[in-house]
Amino acid sequence: MANIQVVCIGVITMDTIGLVEKYPSEDERVIAQEIARGGGGPAAVSAVALSRLGISTAIVGTIGDDSDGREILEIFKREGVDTTGISIGTSPTAGSVIVVSKEHSARAISTRQPMVQAPANAAAKKLTSQALWVHCDHVGINRLEELGISRGAGPKISFDAGYGVEDFDVNLVDLFVPTDRQMALRHPGLSLEDAMAKDAISAGNTVVATCGSEGSAAYSDSFLTAPGFAVDVVSTLGAGDVFHGALMAQVVEGRPMAQALRRANAVAALSCRGLDGQSAIPTLQELNTYLEAQS
Repeated sequence: MANIQVVCIGVITMDTIGLVEKYPSEDERVIAQEIARGGGGPAAVSAVALSRLGISTAIVGTIGDDSDGREILEIFKREGVDTTGISIGTSPTAGSVIVVSKEHSARAISTRQPMVQAPANAAAKKLTSQALWVHCDHVGINRLEELGISRGAGPKISFDAGYGVEDFDVNLVDLFVPTDRQMALRHPGLSLEDAMAKDAISAGNTVVATCGSEGSAAYSDSFLTAPGFAVDVVSTLGAGDVFHGALMAQVVEGRPMAQALRRANAVAALSCRGLDGQSAIPTLQELNTYLEAQS
């Protein structure tokens, strides 16, 4: 529990992913080219990315008292993620069955969610109070009051604002990270740069927007962009969550934002080499080797 730099708060799932050439039609059977099973959930995937990049990381969330929950704990143990802040709930561990189509470069998801979050345990409260940053997904952001955290009182707050944040109060967080599509919904008619500037200036924080394969953009004191990286994509599942964890790692290390975006883009791209959201996330050494080859 000691010296945790980032605590990720939110969704933890156990997922099964199948790769097919094309989606089956009604009552049709297709042969999967690959089937994988792995941990998922925005906060959980970010935690794994952070840990692989050398950041001491903990996860706060809820799992069930079942085989999926026990498998998740083993995954985090292998990855070096502190799990003392995980609570055991009364419902089954959340999970999804995901079919990835190569033909459509898309995925279809059937999910067992949302899971009722069990009360935060004492370890979760201690971890979050002592961390440098907390990184929240759409579930975790609603647990900050329970954990006694607010902007300016305790750790800095990062928010993975993937969807449904058209009316979110950006003053609540230090680092606001939506998609470019969410920024367009928040500020209709404004360019991405103007929309990001409006939020960042009004809240006195940093706004980063993910732009899919095109890369990412940031606004703090000024606007800047970083292009994406071309890799042999197997699946983009979890790539956004990986980006959030990788970005958080660069921020903790104190890297300039232009460098942080470039490195986070590379980590997210490399993660797309795997079918699930975690297995192909690079380590710090793998990331540095890859970037040296791109120079």
